[in-house]
Amino acid sequence: MTCCSNRRGVTLLEMLIVVAIIAIISAISFPSLTSGLAGIRLQSSSGELASFLTASMNNVERHEEAEAIVITPKSNRLDVFTAASAEKPVRSWEAPSGVTVEGEDPHRYLLFPGGAFPRISLVLRSEKGGRRSIEIDPVTAVPRIQRLGAAAQ
Repeated sequence: MTCCSNRRGVTLLEMLIVVAIIAIISAISFPSLTSGLAGIRLQSSSGELASFLTASMNNVERHEEAEAIVITPKSNRLDVFTAASAEKPVRSWEAPSGVTVEGEDPHRYLLFPGGAFPRISLVLRSEKGGRRSIEIDPVTAVPRIQRLGAAAQ
């Protein structure tokens, strides 16, 4: 008979060390994780906005109905109005949380069927300082999305 039995398991000290290591790794990786999410949010918003503007141009040509695009930076949204919609927008795009439309004053663009489209250019900014420029070529209606440097502080 043996007086001591072999006990297997994890001691409290070992468990505390593992928890401390996990906490340190989480604290180190959290800022880069949130920055990466802000970048993904900005990239997807840029693509959505380019599609929204291109769809408006296509709608004008397809339905032969003039549209007005109103860009309101203070409320981070774009609205499309037609003669039939009056005060209520036909379509709207709103920036997701953490993404803002740069600018102060609202801009209005009129799109006429068979006419030349205006050169529409917008800049979106993420909460982490990333910036993307969205430009719609007036001839081809092809969007061009560019990454811009951080804003001057």
